Parts: sequence; structure tokens; C-alpha cells
Amino acid sequence: MIAASCSEDVPTLALLAAEVKRIWQKTSLLAFRTTSSRAFAPFFGIMFPSGAALTLSGRCAILRTGFSPGRRRAMKTPQELLQQALEVGECLLPDAPPGGRSAHPTVFVHGLLGWGAQDALYRAVPYWGLAAGDVLGYLNRCGYDCRAASVGIISSAWDRACELYAALTGGRADYGIAHAQRFGHARFGTAYPAPLVPGWGADRPIDLVGHSFGGATARLLMQLLAHGCPEEVQAAEAAGEMPSPLFTGGRTGWVHALVAIAAPHDGSTFLDVQPGAANALSTLFLGAARALGISAFKGVYDFRLDQFGIRRDPDEPLTTAALRMLAQNPLPAGDNAFDDLRPAGARALNARIATLPDTWYFSIPCCRTLPRLLTHDQKPDTAMTPLLWPFSTAMGRAGGAVPSDWLPNDGLVNTVSARCPGGAPHTDFAPGQTPQRGVWQVLPVEELDHLAAIGGVMNTGVVRTRMFYRRVMALLDAAAAADANS
Repeated sequence: MIAASCSEDVPTLALLAAEVKRIWQKTSLLAFRTTSSRAFAPFFGIMFPSGAALTLSGRCAILRTGFSPGRRRAMKTPQELLQQALEVGECLLPDAPPGGRSAHPTVFVHGLLGWGAQDALYRAVPYWGLAAGDVLGYLNRCGYDCRAASVGIISSAWDRACELYAALTGGRADYGIAHAQRFGHARFGTAYPAPLVPGWGADRPIDLVGHSFGGATARLLMQLLAHGCPEEVQAAEAAGEMPSPLFTGGRTGWVHALVAIAAPHDGSTFLDVQPGAANALSTLFLGAARALGISAFKGVYDFRLDQFGIRRDPDEPLTTAALRMLAQNPLPAGDNAFDDLRPAGARALNARIATLPDTWYFSIPCCRTLPRLLTHDQKPDTAMTPLLWPFSTAMGRAGGAVPSDWLPNDGLVNTVSARCPGGAPHTDFAPGQTPQRGVWQVLPVEELDHLAAIGGVMNTGVVRTRMFYRRVMALLDAAAAADANS
């Protein structure tokens, strides 16, 4: 039964079986040490009841497991280990029929330097899952309808929002006449041959899940859908052209709910505390964008900077494409991801984005740092991805103009910034509660670093990653259930 239901799963059942074995060994050892023989028998009666199936009672049971707010690891009790064993079973077996589940397609929006299903890289290394395998494929086998969008990887929130709209509807990204003139690039950019969600509209809304900068991208898309951009409409009319439908507004309700994971709503100090590293990274990424943009590898990992001339047209000589590319600056001030990700840029972005009253909002902040003993600094937890340690250390160093509550971080995003946009209506939210429309439901802090939130590069807990995203989807289920009861 298990093999049949997971025959197409990635990674293979061997990894999951190893996790079951590890949990069972811990359970047996701890139970032997801490319980009497009289208490031990009922425990095994719970573990292996007659005719029991290794499943949980559906979506509400997953939601009640909650998000772990703890900071330090402690030895687990037999009951906690039993819960883990049940969660393994929940990942191994397909879910119950999708009653009460969100019926809306869910579009996942990647963050800085990310990639989506339109990139060939995604088939080899899915952004949503990384070392844990294809998480969206797993969720789809559980009865959901999940899709991975592809947008510019170092582009501004504006350009990415326009690309996300084009990806959802199909066609070429239209950045608007006024915006294109202001920042010196073409009005039209990357093309999306087919709509990611055919029939998308008020009668078929979508849910959005954004990781990192994908959160700001999704929020700006929602703002433009609802309220449009009068400046772009006027510029198009003055030029005698039709504006993009995105800029005309009136599309409130096209997005049903948003879940933001480790999203820097108020920006990140990552770039400010290490300006030298930030400049080096931007130079590196710019060089990579130019090298890949006119090569045969553009479709493998696409920076999507066509609007800046970083492309090679059919039958175009390589030298012509290179000269056009070098004549433009693809990172103009105020129109790139690095500026939008700084606290000052995020404040400017937040000033133009409202919290929509009829939309569901959820936010999941992450943290993987601990306080140092003799200072107010925060240091990386040893479980943090080593690649992030230098950035996390710099972000967690007290002193200067950085407030103390901005020191805890997930390696790239300050935990306090990942709660909700500054000034937005919000409330602390525990799984199992009834959500509210037009209010940011802020989940307890997840004990994950920025890369582990999407599966990580050294993942040893495939089940843990999948259960995390089952809980993410359970939030959308809760919003759908609240819709039905309202």
C-alpha cells in the first residue's frame, strides 16, 4: 500500500523508512528508560492498536500540530516521538479525500535568486524542496493544485509583480510606459507562452505562497490587481496605447489568500551590515546574468532581464547581442531587488501597498540564532546552514543603529521583519484558531534558517519539510473553511 502510493515520490521511500526507523529507535530507548513495564504496555497498545492505520484524521489534525516556536532542542518524551511517528505516516500515505480543503490553485512565488517551473533547473533541483525533493509534487499527490511561478531573480518587486501577472495569464510582461521610461528599460520583457492558471479570475481565484522576496512580489501584485496604477493608465492613454489590464485595477478577489514564509516585509539588514559583500554579490550576479542571458543556458537558469536587453533574439549575431547588453544597466537605482530589500526600500514599498480587507493573510517568521552569553549579540545556531553563518553573525551583532529586536534572524532575514508589514493590522495566530480577513495572522516563530524553509541544501529531515508544507496548506484550508462558514 505504501509503495504503491509513493512510487513516484522524490526522494525515495528509503529515506522515509530510515526516518521511521530512527524515530522508532528513539522511542524504544526513551520509553525503556522512563517508563515502568506497567506503563510500557499501554504505550505499545497505542502504537500498534488492532487494525489501526498509520494516518491522521485529516487536515484539521495537521493544523493542530502547530508550528514549533521553541528555540532549543530538548529530549523528546515518548508522546512527542509517537507524534513524530504518526507524522511520518502522514507523509508516507496519501491524504484522505479533500473535503474542506481549499479548492483554489496555489501559486508559489520564489525569492531572490530563486527559480520556478519554467526554468529547466527546476526539474533537476526544485526550488520548493531543494534537498528534500519536489515538495509541490508531493502536495499535488495529496490532492492540492500547486504550481511554481518563474519571475526575475534580481529584479525589483514592481518588475517581478508584472512578470507574475504575465505568468499567470500568459503573454509578455508589461512593466508600464511610465515605469519603463523612468528606469530606462523596455516596456515589455520576458514572455510566458501559456498561462500558469488558465481561467484565472474572480470566479477562479488563486492562493499565493511567497518565500522571502516572493512575499513582497505577491503583495504588490495584489495591490495592482485591486487598485491598479493611475499613472500607468494615463501614460498609456497619452501615448495612444492600451495599458496592461494589471494597471486598470478592479480585480479585488482574484487572490483569495497569501502565505508569506520568511518574507522581509520591513526589509533586511543583510545588505546594510555588509555593504562590501552586498556590492560584490551584485557585481557577481550582474556578470552571471549577462553571461547566461545571451547563452544557450538562458532557459536553464533565467535572470529574466530581457527588458534590459539581456537576451539573444533568433538569428541575432552574438556580438550584436553582447553590444546591446553592455549598453544598458540592468540594476538601475530604485529598480532592483537589492534596493527593495533594504529597510528603506521596504518602507517605500509598504507605503504603496495596502492590506486588502477581503483577503486572508498568514505570515510565518523563521529564526535560527541564539543569544550570546556575555553580550546582546545573536549567534547562528549550529543547525543553521553554514553558508549563512557569516551573514547571520553580522546581522546579529549589537551596536550601531540596529535595534536589539532586529538581531534574531534566519541567516538572511531579520525575524521581526518577517512578522508582518509595519503598520499593517495583525494578530498572533495559533494553528487551530479561526483566521480573520484583512488581518495578518502571524504564526509562532519557526525554528528554521532561510534555506531550510524551502527544504535546505543539507536536508536530513524530509518528513519534517513535508509536514511543514502540509501545515502551510492547512492554513489555506482554514481560510477556505472560514469562507464556507461565513
